[in-house]
Amino acid sequence: MQRARIEKHESLIHQVINEYLIKEGKGFLKNEFITIMGIKLSPDLSIALIFVSVLNHDKNEFVEKLLTAKKYDFKNYLSKSIGKKIRKIPDIKFIVDDTEYEASKIDTIISKLNIPDKKK
Repeated sequence: MQRARIEKHESLIHQVINEYLIKEGKGFLKNEFITIMGIKLSPDLSIALIFVSVLNHDKNEFVEKLLTAKKYDFKNYLSKSIGKKIRKIPDIKFIVDDTEYEASKIDTIISKLNIPDKKK
């Protein structure tokens, strides 16, 4: 039962954070394209880890600092949007998820390998 509640809150927070980025993101992100990869709430619902992926991998650190500086704006928007649905708005921590970038690097390396066909 508790896990279902956490997942419901994660989904709701994900939706609202995406909404905020669509409405306000252009103003502070400029031309950086980011995707919310997922949200992980602590069991007591006090901390939300928000995993983001940045299209331009070279800007990871810049985007992480920018999002961290705006975390109170995100939290205020969450409070206004879902404050009546969630009793306590969690603290927010942004984490840049570079899994996609690392996977594409590995894929490129594998595609460059010269592996002979197996002959039976």
